[in-house]
Amino acid sequence: MNFSEIPENPLIFLSWITALGLFLSLTEATLKIRLEKISSIRKRQELINSLYPKI
Repeated sequence: MNFSEIPENPLIFLSWITALGLFLSLTEATLKIRLEKISSIRKRQELINSLYPKI
């Protein structure tokens, strides 16, 4: 496949750009949700540890 040529139909080109943008956006949102979930678990664990310190 020769990527150096822009397709004749601009609709095909724009659909590829849109699909790539949607994929990147979905990937970013998934990573952000996972990081927030990990952060929430870590904060909850720190709060529990501060309320019930080990003797």
